[in-house]
Amino acid sequence: MIRLHEVHKSFDHRNVLRGVNIAVDPGEFVFLTGPSGVGKTTFLRLLYAAERPTSGEVWVNDMRVDDLPLHKLPYLRRTMGVIFQDFKLLKRKSVLDNITFVLRFHGIPPREAHRRAYLTLKRLGLQHRQSAFPDALSGGEQQRVAIARALAYQPRLILADEPTGNLDAELAAELMSLLCDINYQGATVLVATHDHALLESIPARTLVLQRGVIAYDGIWPP
Repeated sequence: MIRLHEVHKSFDHRNVLRGVNIAVDPGEFVFLTGPSGVGKTTFLRLLYAAERPTSGEVWVNDMRVDDLPLHKLPYLRRTMGVIFQDFKLLKRKSVLDNITFVLRFHGIPPREAHRRAYLTLKRLGLQHRQSAFPDALSGGEQQRVAIARALAYQPRLILADEPTGNLDAELAAELMSLLCDINYQGATVLVATHDHALLESIPARTLVLQRGVIAYDGIWPP
């Protein structure tokens, strides 16, 4: 599902990733961890082609992402759901419309898009906020809408950047249970987090990023 071969990424002569080699098989649940600022978000951005590597190869779902023409990016992104750290909600659209908009983009008919969006919101306890606009929501509610948007069209790959950062402990546990369920149904899940308690809550493969390299690859704690 994911393969990085000798991937280097630099910004202004600062090496963020240095010769990273990693493979994630279809159906795996994987944590990516390391201190804040170590490059976890950059790692994820390479996977959905928001960044290109300085050198090396990035493969996702049998597509070479680092060499993918711009007109083929929609095909890549239709295979994945991304939970962004800063939400990226459309402020002029309601909660429900934020989700149906993405579903319609993926070719799902209006009635089915509405049904899926509502059911996903209900699963996350947000159905009563479907008509609200993002600015009227709390940070935790905005996070859950971003999660609902990523999950609604049942992608084969979920990329989550600090998905529990704005949630209390109970909601964080519910979210991780939901991601585990989705993984159990066959999706590949990659979660970037610096929360060690979260890592210890699920016995999953963990990649530790330090000084631009994968310093550990195994079950947490080491």
